[in-house]
Amino acid sequence: MESRKKTEQLAEEMAELTCELARTCSDKENYFASLFNLTPAEFKCLRLFSKTNSLTIKTISVLMNLTPGRITHILTSLEKKKFIKRKTDTYDKRNVIVTLTGNSEPFLKNLNHSHIKLHEEILQNIEQGKHEEILDAIKQLINALRTWSAKLD
Repeated sequence: MESRKKTEQLAEEMAELTCELARTCSDKENYFASLFNLTPAEFKCLRLFSKTNSLTIKTISVLMNLTPGRITHILTSLEKKKFIKRKTDTYDKRNVIVTLTGNSEPFLKNLNHSHIKLHEEILQNIEQGKHEEILDAIKQLINALRTWSAKLD
């Protein structure tokens, strides 16, 4: 009986902490996006290209968990800023492929470098010996949340 009560207390604390983490991470991302004259959605979209040069609108929609219509709005804004271009897939005309422009590559390198520097600054606020432990805990939390989320599908 006692362990059930302890589990409930831990679950309640975890619920509060994960909500607070989501809020503070959102604040951090909003602040960071504004430094580069981007909306938070534009920033999140451009971050998807950190390891690839092209994605389909459908893939972006799934990764950002937004409707294709909302993605189109974000992409139109990024296209006006000359960060991306869209083209119809030659193999399947229903697909639109989004690629980075040559102008965006130096910008994204700077953006990614600055993003890493921001997180180095955050790590300085954590006791040195705890860095790896905290990163491991975050990875475990993400895996647990993904496991839980997969059950919903």
